[in-house]
Amino acid sequence: MIFPLVLDRVCLRPFEETDKESLISLSGDPDVSWGTRPITYPDSPEKAPLWLQDHIAMTNRGETLSLAIVSRADSVLVGSVILFFEPHHERAEIGCWIGKPHWSKGYGTEACQAVIDYAFKKLNLNKICAYCLARNTPSIKLIQKLGMKWEGCLRKHLKVRGIFEDLLVYGLLAEEIAGKKGYIDEKHSTLPF
Repeated sequence: MIFPLVLDRVCLRPFEETDKESLISLSGDPDVSWGTRPITYPDSPEKAPLWLQDHIAMTNRGETLSLAIVSRADSVLVGSVILFFEPHHERAEIGCWIGKPHWSKGYGTEACQAVIDYAFKKLNLNKICAYCLARNTPSIKLIQKLGMKWEGCLRKHLKVRGIFEDLLVYGLLAEEIAGKKGYIDEKHSTLPF
């Protein structure tokens, strides 16, 4: 594994037990968690350490690649980027969340781009999928910046805080990104792999 991976403004590394307090603080914000499926709010803060333990264990078993996004400027946890693997189909779902104090700084885009590059180039995946709530405009913008294609809408697919929400489906194929700057084209790759 090539992690930690040092990028322009963030470092990506596997989660550690020492991330617990930062995770509790960031994930306990309802504005951060409302648009995500796995974060603990509105459950009790005690669930955040369980999320952390689960993601460390799943990464160790090779089921996911759960990475902490850490600011290079101050070494603070700003969020997470995760690949949920479906090895039989040579694909993964990508997920990302950023703590509210770190919104609109491009951390999610930088982290997701690097993980997508890694998934296609080093893991030889055929497809990366992304899902988001239809009213989660920031996630839609991030997904579109990554070049993902809209594949459909699962209507009233999830119940979030008592409301049935539409779930949008996006995808990116390895063949669609070949030769594009910032992806796996050797000549243009900005990543150290």
